[in-house]
Amino acid sequence: MEIKISGDDPKLLKQVEELAKNLGLKITKSDIDQEAIKNNKMALNALQNLAKSKAFKDIKDPVSWQREVRKDREIGWT
Repeated sequence: MEIKISGDDPKLLKQVEELAKNLGLKITKSDIDQEAIKNNKMALNALQNLAKSKAFKDIKDPVSWQREVRKDREIGWT
């Protein structure tokens, strides 16, 4: 079994780590990628704003709309 523990208080995290060591548990640490967290939050915010804007409310059949959007077209300079 694997348990992941995270938090903002280094003192509490250290206490949990010491407790785990005292119990004879294996501890594996990994750094949190703060840039990835920031990017994920920005992407989530953008998607939420897009949903609120109802920008795609006029699309009645999303599947056929997607097929039309993805069609290859002549670009006119071949």
